[in-house]
Amino acid sequence: MAAQPYELKMRSGPNPGMSYPLEQEEILLGRDLGNDITIGDPEVSRRHARFFMQDDDIYVEDLGSTNGTFLNGERISSPKQLRVGDVITLGENVVLVFEKPEVDLDATMVSPQPPQKEVMPEAQPPQYREVKQPEYESVSEPALYEEAGSPEESLRPVKGEKSGMPTWLIILIIAIVILACVIAVTLYFMPASWWCAITFDMLEGCPVP
Repeated sequence: MAAQPYELKMRSGPNPGMSYPLEQEEILLGRDLGNDITIGDPEVSRRHARFFMQDDDIYVEDLGSTNGTFLNGERISSPKQLRVGDVITLGENVVLVFEKPEVDLDATMVSPQPPQKEVMPEAQPPQYREVKQPEYESVSEPALYEEAGSPEESLRPVKGEKSGMPTWLIILIIAIVILACVIAVTLYFMPASWWCAITFDMLEGCPVP
C-alpha cells in the first residue's frame, strides 16, 4: 500500500497483539469475511472503515458504521491522515494502533561470507612401532664332561656330546659280520664230499685213499 511499511496492531479486541500489515493501495476493514481485514466483534459493522494511501500518506475513513470510528478518542466523519502512534477505536471494544514495524537489519540482512579455502590436513610421517628384539642368553662352549653324581664316579660325557667309532670302522665291522655269516651258512649246507676234500679225507666217514 505504501512505500514504507505500516501496520495496525490490535491493543484490545478479539485478537490482542495481532498485527495487520497495510501493504495495498486500499484496505477494507469490517466484520464481513469479504474485507481485507476481518474483525469478528459485534461492535464492528460489516463494512466499517477503509485505509488508503494518498501522496505517500495513509488515511482512515469511516464507511458509515453503526458504532463509529474514533481517531485518538474523536469520532471521524471524513478521511483523516494517520501518524505513527495514532489510536483507532472501532465502537467500544476494538482498539488498534497505527505503527511502523521495526525491522531488524541485522536479522534480515546476511552479509555474504567469502568462500573458505579448504585446508588440507598436513601429511603425517608414517609411524613406526619399535619392535623389541628377543634377548638371547650368551651360551658358552659346552663342557666336554660334567661331574658325576658321586665322587667315586668318573667323569662322564655330557648329554648331547657325540662320541663313538668312526663311520668307516663301523662299515668294516658290518662287512666282516656279513662275510662270516655267509661263510657259516655255506659251510653248514656244504656237501660232505666238500668237507672231505677240504680236510684231505681226514674226517670220519671220508673214503680211505
